[in-house]
Amino acid sequence: MSRVLLSGVALATLFAGTAMAADLRAPYKAAPGAPIFSWAGFYIGTHTGVAAGSTTNANVAPYGGFDAGVPLSYDLNPVGIFGGGQIGYNWQLGTVVFGAEFDGGYLGARSRVVQNDDLVEVKYGAYGAFTGRAGIAFDRLMTYVKGGAAVASIKNTASDTDGSVIDPLDFSQVSKGHWGWTAGAGFEYAISPNWTVKSEYLFMDFGRERSTNLDGDSFDHNNRLHSWKAGLNYRWGSPFY
Repeated sequence: MSRVLLSGVALATLFAGTAMAADLRAPYKAAPGAPIFSWAGFYIGTHTGVAAGSTTNANVAPYGGFDAGVPLSYDLNPVGIFGGGQIGYNWQLGTVVFGAEFDGGYLGARSRVVQNDDLVEVKYGAYGAFTGRAGIAFDRLMTYVKGGAAVASIKNTASDTDGSVIDPLDFSQVSKGHWGWTAGAGFEYAISPNWTVKSEYLFMDFGRERSTNLDGDSFDHNNRLHSWKAGLNYRWGSPFY
């Protein structure tokens, strides 16, 4: 009788343990972390914007350039709508992004002033900027600063006039590719895994150039330019890491 009783207790315990084990939940597994957007890789794109500058034109001692015999200076404010393209590469370490970029296009900013029988003019043509970038990524949004070298085709003109007629002996002009420095900042946002839009401000300083007329009179031209552009980039590489 006692053996039968012990067997029954053991069997009941076995069934109870099995039932309790069946009711236990599976161990919790943490959900995998969300993928982090990656800015690394090559990219190429296009841009358009507005350029506005400041050019100072001054005659040089003995100040005969404008037939004045005294120092004279005229300021120009060239403005134009420009466009072009860019190509670059980004490296990313955590939230820090480093990159190298080349921008190129056509500026088209120009200005002309005729005052006191003097003429001054500036025209911008093609340009290029070779810059490094450093930014902070907030997932699909990146803010950055950039700086480097810039070059642009610039034509500076200064002349004395006889009424509305330019005196060939008093006409001076320098037209060449001007090198300078550039710095700016912007932000870029990924609208899809491989497409991004950007907004950027860039300042370019091309320094001073000198022109001389046939009479031997000289002029100094200081050229600076501010630009704002919006752009669209396509990036190669994995969108996440």
